[in-house]
Amino acid sequence: MTTAETAQTSSDSLIRWSENISEPADITRNAVVRFAAVFLFFSLATLVIFLPNMAHLHSALIGPPEDNMQDFWNTWYAVLGRDPHHFFTTKLLRFPEGTSLVYQSFAYPQVFAVVALSRIFGSDLGTLIALQNLTLLASFPLAAVGSFYLVRHFVQSTFGGLVGGFVFAFNPSHIIHVMHHAHVSSIEFLPFFALAYLAAVERRSARYLIASALFCALSALSCWYYLFYCAYFMGFQLLYARVRDGRWPEGWPLAAPIICASLTILILSPLIVPMVLAASPSVYNPGGNIFVADLLGYIAFPPDHLLSGLSRGLYQTFAGNPWEATVYLGLVNLAVLGWQCRRTGLERHSLMFYVLFGMLAFALLASGETLHIFGFSTYLPLPDAGLDRLPFFANVRTPSRAIVFVYLFMSIGVGAAAAAIWQQHIKAKIAALALAAAIIVDFYPATLAATPVTCSPDLRVLAEDPQDNFGVLNFPWGYAEENSYMLEQVCHHRSIVDGMTTREMADTLLYRLSLKDLAKQREQLTASHVKYILLHPEQAGHYHWNKEIAPAAEFLKTYRTVYSGRDMTILRVY
Repeated sequence: MTTAETAQTSSDSLIRWSENISEPADITRNAVVRFAAVFLFFSLATLVIFLPNMAHLHSALIGPPEDNMQDFWNTWYAVLGRDPHHFFTTKLLRFPEGTSLVYQSFAYPQVFAVVALSRIFGSDLGTLIALQNLTLLASFPLAAVGSFYLVRHFVQSTFGGLVGGFVFAFNPSHIIHVMHHAHVSSIEFLPFFALAYLAAVERRSARYLIASALFCALSALSCWYYLFYCAYFMGFQLLYARVRDGRWPEGWPLAAPIICASLTILILSPLIVPMVLAASPSVYNPGGNIFVADLLGYIAFPPDHLLSGLSRGLYQTFAGNPWEATVYLGLVNLAVLGWQCRRTGLERHSLMFYVLFGMLAFALLASGETLHIFGFSTYLPLPDAGLDRLPFFANVRTPSRAIVFVYLFMSIGVGAAAAAIWQQHIKAKIAALALAAAIIVDFYPATLAATPVTCSPDLRVLAEDPQDNFGVLNFPWGYAEENSYMLEQVCHHRSIVDGMTTREMADTLLYRLSLKDLAKQREQLTASHVKYILLHPEQAGHYHWNKEIAPAAEFLKTYRTVYSGRDMTILRVY
């Protein structure tokens, strides 16, 4: 065999474990029926798992009061609040100057799905809340279907595909992020990207390569982190081929990632170019060595696990916050992978070598700039230490989110093990079903929070003011508080001086405002047409008064009170 023929054979066998590789996009009737059945199966699984939230579908957002309020503001803004001619600039936040939204955490496919559905079902508050919740939950069956087909691409087993689909779609990180971050939870396009890309490389298919670029673009539009993770996935395929074959790929396997990345950037250029032009030191928020996957986090029960009480102390030591630190792989899954490795071995051309190599590569990326154990940095440098110092790459400031690809590789390995058990005698099938049940229990969330949404009657003072073009200032300040003020804006529709944006894009009144000298502050607010101040009393552990701000009693002496209620006191500036 010639060198060229050997290279051809090596490229063709990038993934060698399928006996019969079928078309991923088969359009026959059986394929359509299978797709519908799998989607229905995982939709029912989603319904069962999130049943507590279904009772409040129209009145409460999924998750505790945090970034989910900002995500709902993003949806409301796209449906009702935007200026049709200037989507990416607004004065609704950071009044009077306004702010750019090019870096705002819009999960574009999800947001515009709500926009389209609101044209059919209406855009009243209750309907928007329901559409927000449903479109977020849709990521579960869609992600499960994608990973189902990805697993079947390797093992040709429906049962293995169902198990692998559940492992990827209902992983603890996905469940906890759907309660906090709409964009991070939008993982549904990633398995379709991976499947299309692998098929493109294996078949030397331009059609599949275009499909992979489209799915990569959709993933990036859901969460910009996924643009980088898709690129890392393509880079990993090159590295894996190098390790497997003993030399770097040539020809089509080498050209494919370059073409795919170029097509993706071309598709996204109308958004990426303004982001690059708007980039400044203020957009590079810290976090590259804070929001990381702790080594113990891979085996520590996450905060919403049935056995979370056993690991609560560990999560209190982890860097960052609990939802970003949630990278639990599942003790059952790890045991299954160990059994499968023992059964098949770890030769360079084996499926399990590919799976574990992929898991390790993305686990290293998820671990941040240095390895963390018990929340402490070991100062052992990891790949992210270099990536965080590159322009634009520095925007990927929450490394732990790379865990999504660890789950993707793991779903293949667990699905392959489940398929191997299922294909044996009848008693083995019972064992396979028991294994699937154990995986479900290990990933099943014990608690699911919700954020009730009601428009306080106190806000009618703002809504009924006949004047236009004035602003509102909220106190006290805080991360969750600013998100809650954005949720209030959905009710009163008035511009606010504050609000929580994903990145700081401009120097506005918020940063020049006098906080102690209220006489000067009043002059500033009057000159800027800020007509009202809303003082929120401490409640439910939120709205703690800031030490940097003059006491609330001083505000009551300086400004005229026009309303005092349970939820807020409204002061008139002029």
